[in-house]
Amino acid sequence: MKSLAVLLIAFALYACGSNEPPSERPVSQATSPPQQPNSTDIAAKAPEPTPAGAEGEPSNVMEFFAVLPEKYFTLEGCDRATDKDCKKARAEYLKTFTEVSDIKNGYFKGGCDGAQSCIEMAIFKRPDGRYLVSVATFAEMINEFHFLDYAAGQWRDASADVPEFSSKNWYELPRVGTTMPVFAKKVIEKGSDYEITEKGRKLYDLTWKDGKFINK
Repeated sequence: MKSLAVLLIAFALYACGSNEPPSERPVSQATSPPQQPNSTDIAAKAPEPTPAGAEGEPSNVMEFFAVLPEKYFTLEGCDRATDKDCKKARAEYLKTFTEVSDIKNGYFKGGCDGAQSCIEMAIFKRPDGRYLVSVATFAEMINEFHFLDYAAGQWRDASADVPEFSSKNWYELPRVGTTMPVFAKKVIEKGSDYEITEKGRKLYDLTWKDGKFINK
């Protein structure tokens, strides 16, 4: 009788919708399959793709400036014995010499004073999310132009990606837009171990299209 009463109580709980059905519930009992999301739902919830090499990489012109090596821009106020990677000197340079910091258009310009050279930078985005970084430095006796790739902490000379690149050319980095005028360097003074140049006659325009420069 006692066992019969237990079974009756268990059956009553099951019939009332208890969350703890008796172990005798048939495992083959039909259940409704989970509703499958439609393609619109999947598209809405899917994460956007991450550009190749973008994770942890610089993503704007000021971040590229923060990791630019001395090889391309020397900070004269850096005490290399106490200032690792010239971080303090870099911050002081930005505070003192910043002329244009246009992150939206990927352009930066810093001034100069005495031994400290000036700098311009512009970045050009490729379809895969990486950037071509252009750097121009100006000092009393030298003007240099570099085109660089950056990935995983390493810089690479990318001047071969610029049509007809030459150290004898003057590249006018655009603050707005993607057209870069190219001029000849005009030598205004030359000695046995130095050469002073300025922007000379215009040669052509380079336009950034589909991740590369084309000569117009």
